[in-house]
Amino acid sequence: MTQTRRIDDDTLSDYLVQHLLGSRSGVNMFRAAASTWKGTEHERALKDIAGQILEEQERLERLIHEVGGRVPVTARAVGVAARVGGRLNPVNALRSRRSGWTQVELDLLQGALQAKSGMWHVLAELAPHDPRIDESEMHELYDSAQRQQEEVRRIASAVLPEQFLRG
Repeated sequence: MTQTRRIDDDTLSDYLVQHLLGSRSGVNMFRAAASTWKGTEHERALKDIAGQILEEQERLERLIHEVGGRVPVTARAVGVAARVGGRLNPVNALRSRRSGWTQVELDLLQGALQAKSGMWHVLAELAPHDPRIDESEMHELYDSAQRQQEEVRRIASAVLPEQFLRG
């Protein structure tokens, strides 16, 4: 007799809520970085990624509900706190383009996108075990996260001379 394995909805919902919370801070990190690069081509790219993450949050919230979870009230409060914290942005508070913090900010953006990418990958892997999860959609979202990460890497490479090279 073979035992059928199924997804633990509570664990999955908790996992998705944690990523949702992280993405709320992520949007603000991208907006803050866009402010650092105000007036450059990088500003638009970073704002575009922030907008894409907002759209993905809506999909993530729907997915949380589809798997029987809910977004706790505390998660909404954390979202408000993340917006305030994102405006303060302790990583590059002076919005300087010529400090070590500038590169750290871009490194952290890449790390946030890597975490998001990991989530979409996990969901694509779980999809064959749960008809509520659309495997092809999860692969598309994973690919989108990879493109976003590549864009941030491109920006980081483009600004290296301004940040580190003198003379």
